Amino acid sequence: MMAITRAAQALGHNHAMSTHCMKIPFAFCLLAGSTFAQAAIAIVNVGGPTQVFIPKNVTIHVGDKVKFVNKGGVHNVVADDGSFRCAHGCDGDGQGGNGGASGSNWVVTLTFNQVGDVGYFCETHGMPGGGMFGTIHVLVSTPVRLQSFVVD
Repeated sequence: MMAITRAAQALGHNHAMSTHCMKIPFAFCLLAGSTFAQAAIAIVNVGGPTQVFIPKNVTIHVGDKVKFVNKGGVHNVVADDGSFRCAHGCDGDGQGGNGGASGSNWVVTLTFNQVGDVGYFCETHGMPGGGMFGTIHVLVSTPVRLQSFVVD
């Protein structure tokens, strides 16, 4: 029981929760007292002292987000397939966004819900696959499988 209590406390659970779970599978007890994982956010710096995206290529999972942060210079981020064009918001976002290249500070966060590669570039300094460009690799999300066991 002490090992279960310590494991539960290490994961941020209280002692009362761990003692009530003694008769049910331990993995379920930990899951019952925890929150579900949130989507990850990858950060891509735009421009700055160089005219590149850093990192140029990112790998995420379906439902994750990429946050583009302009670090200086006149830039934007545009999908090779035209699915987004962003800087101060995104064209067509319904909130008055403007995807035209801008030299002021801007941050835009995009969510990717389909598996595949999404090429992107800066209209001012690049083109699909050349100059200032990059790729977002979106992988299928893999569910976490918990094993359970009963502690006597």
